[in-house]
Amino acid sequence: MNNLVRFLKRYYFIFLFLLLEGVAIYLISQNSYHQGSAIVNVANNISGSVYEQCNKITKYFYLASVNEALSKENALLRSQIEDSYVKYTDKEIHIEDTVYKQRFEFIEAKVISKSINKRNNYFMLDKGVSNGVNKDMCVITPNGLLGLVVNSTSNFSLVMTVLHQDSKIAVKNKRTQATGTMKWSGKDYRIGQIEEMPSSLVLKKGDTLVTSGYSRNYPEGIEVGYVKTFEKDQSSGFYNIEFEFSADYNKLEYVYVVKNLFKAEQDLLENSIKDNE
Repeated sequence: MNNLVRFLKRYYFIFLFLLLEGVAIYLISQNSYHQGSAIVNVANNISGSVYEQCNKITKYFYLASVNEALSKENALLRSQIEDSYVKYTDKEIHIEDTVYKQRFEFIEAKVISKSINKRNNYFMLDKGVSNGVNKDMCVITPNGLLGLVVNSTSNFSLVMTVLHQDSKIAVKNKRTQATGTMKWSGKDYRIGQIEEMPSSLVLKKGDTLVTSGYSRNYPEGIEVGYVKTFEKDQSSGFYNIEFEFSADYNKLEYVYVVKNLFKAEQDLLENSIKDNE
């Protein structure tokens, strides 16, 4: 309290000047139309600028919640697109009865930790078993493929990304439908490699690579990247391909976990084949 009193005594003339200046401006604005209008315009401009800056700051702090809302909306929309459904067609007496049954659901999740420059890279997500996220579920980004869930607890899950030495995924050229195997060399997180893609079909720089659908863990048609460089290996009859990932793994915040609603049925069928061997 004593410090406040000393401060006011020391600088009282400044506060007195500001008070008298305010009173003078008020009297001028009340008694002179033109000067009053000018003062009001200046005040409006200043207050408008202040409100604009305050609004920008407020919007900045709300960005996280806005992004989360958009992510949830995108997950819902992805679950409703035609590729997430299987089309059943039964023909009887020349009448075609078509019914769509949903095959994939999408669960939005936020990345809470990640690595991209190690030999084996993982992402941790803020969704787990209690949210429907389980082991062996595919994880995609708004722009491409991320990887596979390898472990999940009640509230979190761990994703083995495509930037991992054990990640080998069947892919195909969207234009030619030629298939190959995608892997990562462990060098640049932006660049991957394709093996075992036949050189008998013409390959072009910029060709889009997508998942082939041969693995039940990865839905068909998820974008992987774009052909960057390639050369024919005369001894093997395959291309040596380098491609650029379509997703920027360094900037990822939100992803989608893909739930295959037919997985249990597919597992049961596959296990029955193994039992008969």
